[in-house]
Amino acid sequence: MTNTTYGALDVEPVSHWAPFDVRRPLIYDLAGARLDRLNALREPLTGVELGAYDRRILDWLANWDTPTIGTIASLLHRARVAGGAR
Repeated sequence: MTNTTYGALDVEPVSHWAPFDVRRPLIYDLAGARLDRLNALREPLTGVELGAYDRRILDWLANWDTPTIGTIASLLHRARVAGGAR
C-alpha cells in the first residue's frame, strides 16, 4: 500500500483507487477493468486472511460500479488506518 492519506468521502467517488476524487483513464478491456476493481478491493486487505467465501464476495463486489467500489475501498483503507492507531 502507498502512503496515501484516506479521508472521509463527502461526494460520490469517481475512481476506485485513491485519490477517489480524481478520474483515471478508462480501461476498455472488460476483464482488465474488472481485475482492476478487484485489486482495488484487495489492496487494503493485504495481510488479512481471506476464506473462500470472502474471496467470492470480493469477486462479486468487483462487478459493481466505480462509485460503489471506490466507497468500499475507501472504507477498507480508513478502517485499516484506524485499526493501526489503537
